Amino acid sequence: MPDDPRRVLEEAASRRLACEVMAKRGNWSRCTIVRVEKSGLVITTPERRFDGGEEVRVWLALDEKPYTFEASVIRAGVPVPDRSQDGLLLGFIDRWTEGTERAAKTDERAVLELQPPNGAPISLLAAPARLVDILPDQLAFTVPNDFKLVFVENGTVTVRLAAGGKGPVTASARVRTLAPGEGYLLYGLELEGVEDPETHRAIVAALAATLEP
Repeated sequence: MPDDPRRVLEEAASRRLACEVMAKRGNWSRCTIVRVEKSGLVITTPERRFDGGEEVRVWLALDEKPYTFEASVIRAGVPVPDRSQDGLLLGFIDRWTEGTERAAKTDERAVLELQPPNGAPISLLAAPARLVDILPDQLAFTVPNDFKLVFVENGTVTVRLAAGGKGPVTASARVRTLAPGEGYLLYGLELEGVEDPETHRAIVAALAATLEP
């Protein structure tokens, strides 16, 4: 007899089970199952930001048995313990499947995120952020004016990078420019402390290749 999906999800939530979530067009990102509610499933996704209405696919393994299902993001910014407003409420759970592996290996996904001293990492590869340019020693990105990201010029931040099956690696970065635009802020970061120069250059080349011409 197939396992009951609600029982599986409730058990996963009780263990704060790590899982993977992927948008229709995107890469797998790590997440944690937090709780099951009448209206759906609450998870946290520190690697990527999702918007309400997005369709996602979730993969998890409970007691070494894998499961996948599809869902819709009902609401972002859901309160969760110890994580402020970082939760996602998933609803309309469908296409529950047992014994299905991920469609892609997690360690092959592209990652480019800022890791503030406090709070969840901020992906520069997902809305509302937009990567403008990346080189081995610098990168530029934009965020909307109302986005909760405030770095002062000459401030420092840690950057985490992975792509093309390499990484992740980390680098320290300094905010060299901060320019306001029409409805957005343009940040220019100088990468100073690179963890693994050779791997870093390969990852940067892979990330640069994904930018629109």
